[in-house]
Amino acid sequence: MSDLLDEINGRLDAHCLVTSRLTKEGCRILLTGVATPHLIIDFDKPNSPISSINQRCDYLLVVETANQKHWVAPLELMKGKLHADKVVRQLKAGARAAERLVDARYSVDFRPIAATGQKSKFERLKLKRRENLIQFHGHREAVRLMNCGAVLNNVLRD
Repeated sequence: MSDLLDEINGRLDAHCLVTSRLTKEGCRILLTGVATPHLIIDFDKPNSPISSINQRCDYLLVVETANQKHWVAPLELMKGKLHADKVVRQLKAGARAAERLVDARYSVDFRPIAATGQKSKFERLKLKRRENLIQFHGHREAVRLMNCGAVLNNVLRD
């Protein structure tokens, strides 16, 4: 593992780490092609970095690729319709947790991602508004959308 992954892993309870499937509320995303080593933190598990009483996204993915590049991606999964306001609140909470876990000295590409079943044009456009960009270490990124059942790696590379 890289220094970044070791650093994060050292601050986490092993019970909040995921090693296999990413599934929430009937929505599943595939990890096919996601580089290893990587860490996936399930924010719904006991002893996760976000309290169960707070807003939170479902997962945080931290990946190191072959060229020592890092990806940080808060992930929200929902089978039904996209609700932009809810997704933004949850991904912003995930980004805040990521800022506490990932020191700013590391160079990372940040990708907030929402996987949903249905996406209306109105809700998609809401995600692109300036106030709905997700901030991570001073940079703002729009939420990337994907379908439930799709391959996560395709969205990371976009």
